[in-house]
Amino acid sequence: MAIFSLDVSPLKENPNYRWLYISQLISFFGSMITYVAIPFQMYEITGSTFQVGLLGIVQLIPLIISGFYGGALADSFDRRKLVIVTEIAAGVGNLLLMGFALSGSKSTWVLYVLSGLMAIFRGLERPALEALTQQLIKKEEIPKVSSLQSFKTTAGMIMGPAVGGILIASFGIVATYVVDFLTYVVSIYCLLQLKNVPLLSSKRKADLSSIMDGFRYAFKRPDLIGTYVVDMASMTFAYPNPLFPAMAKGLGGADKLGWLYSSIAIGAFIASLTSGWTHKIAAHGKIITICAFLWCVGIVGFGLSHNFYIALFALGFAGFVDMISGIFRATIWNETIPGEYRGRLASVEMISYSSGPLLGNTFMGAMADGVGFESALMWGGIAGGFLVLILGVGINSFWNYKAVR
Repeated sequence: MAIFSLDVSPLKENPNYRWLYISQLISFFGSMITYVAIPFQMYEITGSTFQVGLLGIVQLIPLIISGFYGGALADSFDRRKLVIVTEIAAGVGNLLLMGFALSGSKSTWVLYVLSGLMAIFRGLERPALEALTQQLIKKEEIPKVSSLQSFKTTAGMIMGPAVGGILIASFGIVATYVVDFLTYVVSIYCLLQLKNVPLLSSKRKADLSSIMDGFRYAFKRPDLIGTYVVDMASMTFAYPNPLFPAMAKGLGGADKLGWLYSSIAIGAFIASLTSGWTHKIAAHGKIITICAFLWCVGIVGFGLSHNFYIALFALGFAGFVDMISGIFRATIWNETIPGEYRGRLASVEMISYSSGPLLGNTFMGAMADGVGFESALMWGGIAGGFLVLILGVGINSFWNYKAVR
């Protein structure tokens, strides 16, 4: 049964990777608390799921711009220092969110601006973080590290929203931002423990030509394009999260909000814990496509569910298959992208897996305001699943991709 277990050997054998892993586990936990707090605060101010959904667009534009530049920076400068600087900046942004909550202001534009600012910091940090991870590990460790990264993400997605919901219900919005700020302090300490980080084999100027060179490389690889567009299609049309604050209100309050967010993460957590079998599978393209389609099936099931616990099960199923897709996508990226392109391609990856949910926020929020929760989830899931199959099967080199080790 070891094939179904999580292999933690890279954490035992690689001290630098262990410190980086702990740093990001703590930081991501805090970020997921704020991930719950900002939409809830917006809904408290406006009472509109559409306004909550607009947070997605407000975050997407600065994320795209900063993400592309962050990728070029990651291939030009010390990645460790870049991650530390952006963690400090995000901590300052968190203090600004705390100040806004303490002020009692109802100005939605301030919350939109602060949300966009946090997206900028994320866009600058994420490519350097992904590239630094690849820089610190051996190639033969990549499948194991992909599973460990998935475990880290799902642990944060479970604990963060659950704790966020409890903090909001028991202590208020400000407490969520205080806890998140403390996680940045711990994260920065861990990053400072990284020693003798390998130097980049080559560096180039962080400018537009560098960004465009990264795009040219990506477009020469249809197998990479497939990993991007299939995930974007499923998340753009079948992303339920912007409906959670309003649905939590109807289900009894903020304590239900954490369960709605965490149910997806619990399914993903189970997937990461039992991910040992993924190391043995070579047909990555087919698995990614099938799992993206099944995500959409899970969201349709959630929309049609009238029982709270069945709804949680449907979300958990969606989270399980999405995590399997994510493990295989990350493995393709880290096994096949050269180190000198890793930062810039990480920015493309970040845009792909971030833009789907952010666009999905706006799409699903607007749909729900127009046709109601159930119809929005059902028709969005059907449309997303149909598009996933067209794209996944239609990109031949992606559908037929097989890992060679």
